[in-house]
Amino acid sequence: MRTFKKVYIEITNVCNLSCEFCPKTTRLSKFMTVFEFEDIIKKINHLTEYIYLHIMGEPLLHAQLEELLFIAQRYNKKVIITTNGTFD
Repeated sequence: MRTFKKVYIEITNVCNLSCEFCPKTTRLSKFMTVFEFEDIIKKINHLTEYIYLHIMGEPLLHAQLEELLFIAQRYNKKVIITTNGTFD
């Protein structure tokens, strides 16, 4: 039984821009590990079909994005990525 339409997972809070509309944070910059990501996927696996890789960071900056996507695929998750589309 699915209980959420989607679940947002912040795989990083690092961004390559500083947009006025984004709230600033004092959190330490971090990239989620592959282990952490799979642990979250296991925990939410029965709750949703869709995962969104976006909150405050730019997901395309994650060096292990391909591996994270393979994990999502292994758990039959549909992945939506929100990006700023720049690499400056």
